[in-house]
Order: sequence, then C-alpha cells, then structure tokens
Amino acid sequence: MTYKELKNKIREEQKSLAQKIRTQKSKRKEVADGYVEGLFYNQDQYRHTHIAYCQFFNNTPYGLIEQQCHEKPRKNSIESHMTIWESQIDEALRNCA
Repeated sequence: MTYKELKNKIREEQKSLAQKIRTQKSKRKEVADGYVEGLFYNQDQYRHTHIAYCQFFNNTPYGLIEQQCHEKPRKNSIESHMTIWESQIDEALRNCA
C-alpha cells in the first residue's frame, strides 16, 4: 500500500465513521435518557484517529488541531495509530524492493 493509498483509505474510514456518529447523534432524541450505545466510543475513536492523521500525514502540531479542547488526548492511542500506519507503509516498500 502506497503512502497516498493509505491516506485515502484512512480518509474514507473517517468519513464513514463521521456518518455513523451523525446517525447515532440523531437517535439521542428518540431515547429517554439520551444515551446511544457506542456513540461516545465512536466519537473518541474519530478524535484520536483525526489527531494521528493530521500529525502523521501533515506534520500538524497538536496545538493547531485542537485549540479549545480541555481534555488531553490519549498519547498511546495516537502513537498506536501512527505505528500501525508506518508499518503498513514499510511493508509496502519492502514488497516493492
């Protein structure tokens, strides 16, 4: 998988996750307590993947990604995404050689 293919794959996964989050958020009105199973997890997953994506592919500093968030992201989650993506790119380069 090339660098560009990986970037596009992650972008498409983020788009589908964002759509799922929108659907789940609209279901909150239908539930008495407003709790929808999996919404918080999906939002958290989207946030950390987005931060990792911006830092990995665009070298964007964290301060420019989130400026008004009071809760710090989990660094191990972000580093996990980056490690996986780096290994996928390295594997593709080894296969080409």
